[in-house]
Amino acid sequence: MKNKSLFYFLSFLLFTLCALRFANAANPYAGKFYADGPSSKKEFALTYDDGPGFMTEELLKLLDKYGARASFFMTGSAVRANPAKAAAVAAGAHLLCSHTDRHKNYFKIGNAPDREKALEKELDKAAEAILHAAGKRPVFLRMPNGYIKDWVKKTAARKGYVLVNWTYGSDWTNMSEDKMTGEYLKHLKPGAILLMHDGGGRIREKTLRITEKLLLEAGKKGLKAVTLEKLLDMRDTLLE
Repeated sequence: MKNKSLFYFLSFLLFTLCALRFANAANPYAGKFYADGPSSKKEFALTYDDGPGFMTEELLKLLDKYGARASFFMTGSAVRANPAKAAAVAAGAHLLCSHTDRHKNYFKIGNAPDREKALEKELDKAAEAILHAAGKRPVFLRMPNGYIKDWVKKTAARKGYVLVNWTYGSDWTNMSEDKMTGEYLKHLKPGAILLMHDGGGRIREKTLRITEKLLLEAGKKGLKAVTLEKLLDMRDTLLE
């Protein structure tokens, strides 16, 4: 019985590793970089970094209230700490994306000689955590702090990731909430990719309030909040 259980465990582990290694290879958009989407459709993207976190459940309720879909750039470490919340994001038809495993500062370590191998390990660990918790592997990647260099693009292409930064974001700054809200609303346009945060060990009530104001204004403008794969017209191409 023990041998049989060990066989099933090893088989599952091998399948998972193979999926992580080869599944993304068929992504024709791998290595491409986006900071906004097309302005031809009345759609925009809400994206949330660093989660799952304290406010994930409240954020999901708010998005559901307005029929909105969002993209969550999760760290592997946060997913391992909150697997049920990651699963809830997937269950809500939102998009799970990679924000690496431990959110290292690549502006400080980006010149290390082993940087590409180190990043690959970060991506694999994050993907494994997301796949294990939510049953879906990520195909979109946002580097910590929006770090983008040619070597990152090459690594992303090799691992099958689409790189995404943002049109506007400021919820981590000391800007007043009124001014911050105004800036987000000013950038609420077709094709916009708006960045906010869903984790990082902080309570994000301000982010919740700004999100609701964005969704209310989007309704007035006839704009729809969609996932990145929808905004960038990749739904028929990316593997599940």
